[in-house]
Amino acid sequence: MFVSVVASNVFGYVSLACWVFVLVPQVYLNHKRKSCAGVSLAFYLLWALGDLLNLAGALLENLLFTAILLPAYYIFTDAIVLSQFYYYRKSAGDGSGERLPLVGAAAEKRPGRLATWHLLAGGLAAAVLVLAAWLAPRSVVAQVCGYASAAVYLGAYVPQIVHNYRERSTEGLSMLMFVVVTIANITYCMSILTAQTPTHEYLRKYAAWLLGAAGTIGLELIILYQFYIYRHSHAD
Repeated sequence: MFVSVVASNVFGYVSLACWVFVLVPQVYLNHKRKSCAGVSLAFYLLWALGDLLNLAGALLENLLFTAILLPAYYIFTDAIVLSQFYYYRKSAGDGSGERLPLVGAAAEKRPGRLATWHLLAGGLAAAVLVLAAWLAPRSVVAQVCGYASAAVYLGAYVPQIVHNYRERSTEGLSMLMFVVVTIANITYCMSILTAQTPTHEYLRKYAAWLLGAAGTIGLELIILYQFYIYRHSHAD
């Protein structure tokens, strides 16, 4: 039992260390290029929504400390990247930078509509959670948050994958970020699975969070594969 607890803590803090670092390469690349072109705004908006749902569910379900700390930190880092979108888009509007493709060429012409849809989606999700909290027990609401965050995380990668495919390029994206994200999700899953003997009740409690982390690993590998097949489409 002691060994499993130590292993869980090690995996948990390795995951936490990865997430502390994960957005640094992308933030630096955006700053270096003075642009967020190539990065899907929808990806980060959905990721931020998933993080909010993740944190709410983790708090309500009283999960492991690292399972609560991680989404809280994610929200902080999401804010940094989204602020870059705003700053560089404003600079582009002032004529001091380039026009940003938010999720592909078509989305360039309707960034306001895109943001509106995501705000409406976030508002609807919040309304559903408030209603659920009023009608359902706390544990049920926690699980709803957990599964909702898993679904949002899985959906968040789709706009970025589609954008890369349409552009036949991963220019503007940091490959290191996706390598670290993959390692972070693997170690996060291991921290949960090694915390104690995985009984049916324990797995039920953490199923949504395992789904959200393990499910995205395959999508992260798809993006890493896109880095490989599109490696000649832009200068290294």
